[in-house]
Amino acid sequence: MISIPNTLLMLSAMILFNCQDTVQHEIDSPFEYREVYLPELPFDEGHDLYLNSVNRDWGIWGHNLAVVLPKNASQSVYAKAGNSVNRDQFCFSSDALFNYIKSYIDDNFGNEKTIRFAILPNDNSIVCLCDRCVECGNKEGDASGAVYYLLERLTDKYPNHIFFSSYYRTTSHLPDHKLPDNSGVLISAMSYPLNPAHTEQEDEFGALLNEWGKFTKRVYVWDYLNNFDDYFTPFPIFDVVQRRLRLYNKHGVKGVFFNGSGTDFSTFYRLKTHVIAAMLSDPDVEWRPLLRELSSELYPVAGESISKFIIRQEDMVRAKKKNLPMYEGVPKALQTYLPAEQFMELQAELLTLSPLVKDPERTEVQKMYRAMMLTNLELARINGDTLGCERLLEGLERLVAQGIVTYSESGGSINSYISEYRYMLKHAKEVGDKNLLKGVELEPLTALDEEYNDISILTDGLMGLPSNYHCGNMISSASPALRIAIPYVKGMKRLRVSMTKNAIYHIAFPLSVSLSCDGRELGKVVPKPMPNNLQRSVVEFIIPSDCKEGFVLTVVRNQEDRTMALDEIEGLKK
Repeated sequence: MISIPNTLLMLSAMILFNCQDTVQHEIDSPFEYREVYLPELPFDEGHDLYLNSVNRDWGIWGHNLAVVLPKNASQSVYAKAGNSVNRDQFCFSSDALFNYIKSYIDDNFGNEKTIRFAILPNDNSIVCLCDRCVECGNKEGDASGAVYYLLERLTDKYPNHIFFSSYYRTTSHLPDHKLPDNSGVLISAMSYPLNPAHTEQEDEFGALLNEWGKFTKRVYVWDYLNNFDDYFTPFPIFDVVQRRLRLYNKHGVKGVFFNGSGTDFSTFYRLKTHVIAAMLSDPDVEWRPLLRELSSELYPVAGESISKFIIRQEDMVRAKKKNLPMYEGVPKALQTYLPAEQFMELQAELLTLSPLVKDPERTEVQKMYRAMMLTNLELARINGDTLGCERLLEGLERLVAQGIVTYSESGGSINSYISEYRYMLKHAKEVGDKNLLKGVELEPLTALDEEYNDISILTDGLMGLPSNYHCGNMISSASPALRIAIPYVKGMKRLRVSMTKNAIYHIAFPLSVSLSCDGRELGKVVPKPMPNNLQRSVVEFIIPSDCKEGFVLTVVRNQEDRTMALDEIEGLKK
């Protein structure tokens, strides 16, 4: 999936674009376009990196074609199927759409300076099937024909500008003829996993780049730098990026956009920007000595500890040869790229060095140290050792006071994380040894989802966080229902089941939850949101005195939603 974070910020920048000069950096590089989409560096630090910017070098970027439309745009610009109009997608053969784009370019950019424009469908599977689009070649699931038609109209009208299509979703078909010289294609690298070792998908992606090279001289790759569900846990990317850039250079790629955390803080973003900028100039640069040098320059006191840890992470990834996850939490990070022991050592070293650190290094080190407290908190939750977590939560609060308020692409709020974590700690303290199922092994009677098959988190004594499905929730797409065998523990009078929902991730409450004993139904409940937390629901069942075994919990999924999430099952004394 092509990800476009901070759309409103980018749109604002585009509208103000005519106040700025476009910068086409000329350096000795195999790539004419080079962007690292991470927080912008101060001018005196970033100006000599010779990087491009979506806010400076594009008139339309990403899936943002709607920026050209006036408030009362003609209905003819939208996709059609029969007599119905769908405003979620465009009709790319529409004369009105062409004229709106033309007016937008004339009013904001003129014709003198060369500007890039992305002519991309909205990020969905809708395709216009009006007579004219069908004549251009559109068919169910494929809008390529009409998109190329509009692209070529624009290249002909504006020979000094460059217009880009995409190889993605409804435009995943190659053209049937060579595209104009002032056009190009943006190819998403989502199908090419982040891995420093050779993969089968690498060969497939290389072949795709070769194919596209037959139709346009401007192949740009839209690539990725982060775990987009967790900007704070250090994410090793240098070996991965270097392998990819060598591949792109080999296959004639002319531009690379590395999608990172955008304007949001992510750990080590300054070092990543500098090192990747050097790789974009020379894909064969030796990055390890460069990293050590830059770390010492940017962080005179803490730099050695930081570079040592980053290299340790990179070595771990290289040894494991596993794909790096782009949408996962700390549990997955531990399996792929996070050496927990070395991470804790880095934290201890930064704390020890803190009295020696002076501004501006002090402020930067404080931010990364406090951001890593989220990782500390997740390690504590995973290990069931929450002693000292309040201090870590206070550290995150100080991070918010420094102006850093989100930790993920979806806008995960640090304040929400803090309040939910505190609720988890409070609940665990209140229940204490009253929960007879804590640590007791449950038995799934239906298959668990491959990525969420740790059923032990349902009896770890810690509730999950509704705002982050990676934190203590067991996700299930079981159809029609998830069934779990629950052992009887002496003295258990009630069974309490907690679940969460999150519309952003298409996680909904179950349709129903029922408990049976030896085939006899003891109760069936339709989950309702809690009055004080609409993202959580709790249901309870009374255990009759004559029921001592054969308990089965049945959780029926709403088939209209992708998944449901259980976060705790408790057996209570009274």
